[in-house]
Amino acid sequence: MPEKTQAFSNYRWVILLLVSIINFMFNACQFQVAALAYELIPQYGLTPSQYSSILNAPMLAAVFFCLFAGSLGDRFGIKRVISVGLLIGTTALFLRVLADNYLELFLCMLMMGLLMPFVGANFAKLVGLWFPKEQIGVAFGIFFFIGMAGNTVSLNVTTYFPSISSAFLTSAFLMLALCLIWIILAKEKPAGVSLPPPMPLIRYTKVAIRSKNVWLGGFLAMLYMGATLSFTGFLPAALNSVHGISPSAAGFWTSVFTLGNMIGGFIGPLLVDRIGTMKPVIIALAITGAAFTFLSWITPVGALMGIFLLLGGTLTGAILPNINTLPLRFKEIGPVYAGSAGGIINMMQVSGAFFIPTFVISAIAGQNYDLLFILASLAFFLIAPVTIFLPTIRLREKSQNSKFETVSK
Repeated sequence: MPEKTQAFSNYRWVILLLVSIINFMFNACQFQVAALAYELIPQYGLTPSQYSSILNAPMLAAVFFCLFAGSLGDRFGIKRVISVGLLIGTTALFLRVLADNYLELFLCMLMMGLLMPFVGANFAKLVGLWFPKEQIGVAFGIFFFIGMAGNTVSLNVTTYFPSISSAFLTSAFLMLALCLIWIILAKEKPAGVSLPPPMPLIRYTKVAIRSKNVWLGGFLAMLYMGATLSFTGFLPAALNSVHGISPSAAGFWTSVFTLGNMIGGFIGPLLVDRIGTMKPVIIALAITGAAFTFLSWITPVGALMGIFLLLGGTLTGAILPNINTLPLRFKEIGPVYAGSAGGIINMMQVSGAFFIPTFVISAIAGQNYDLLFILASLAFFLIAPVTIFLPTIRLREKSQNSKFETVSK
């Protein structure tokens, strides 16, 4: 891990930009399905649960590979494992163009999802290697801001493609180009940084598994993703079906929420850094974010609904990046075990993204969109009481260096 006296290379911003654009493209490819729901559902004869399973299939794949991918990052290095994920994800996107039934499309989205754990599980470790502690919040904010932009751009642009296949093929070629750029430009670690000698994979995994704080952080991420994917995944179809607005307009209104996610993703870690403690911030964000998210659905289509969507998206979007900084904040984890700890958190995060919308919220609500969005808002709200059980993490300034202090309470 980097020494405290290390002069951090400016190349860290290139690495951050590359991995953030990968996150952007992954989200854009996934949310093409949400933007095209009005075509996909009738063309493939999908039930609500089938549609949800396709949209969230990438999360299902990641459930089983996150911990594995994080440990591989600890053992073999970040560049190599992300390169493997990119190659697999790019192949899946080209196969998706050829899918002509529910099962084939589901399997392609499932395979595409193998990219997510290799990136998400190792991002905390990447930041710990390349960035000084006082810039961790900035790095996570940029990563989530650019990543959420993929959702917003996809929801607004995808409906203008002449066909489903043309939209899918364009995203496949863009991901291929990004894969090649990553392989050429990415570096394994900063120059002059000495890493601890590699340990057996099981050693990294055991340390992360034994931390109850890591599992608690994962449960928070699970609730967040279940709520977010339920809301944004069904909102375009709901606005089109219930309010009768066009698919492009429905995509626009949904993108207002994801625009809020972009803003919140950037300012969330900075807000915690500024206030100096995490728990009360997340609790306040969860309660107010849940309220505005629900208000946005029950408000008639118009400017006021847009304001509520933006506020709900911003407040809830500020939560996840703070959760994902936890491996670096917990004193028992740090940069050495951040890949494996990030793998556990991401495993639970993506399991929530798949199972909660598909087998909980949509299964209970069916085509009752009022009930569906009540349950999605409730999932956001539940983040608040669960956060109470987190240890108190204070960020204190001493001399010119930032320090994290975890206080169990």
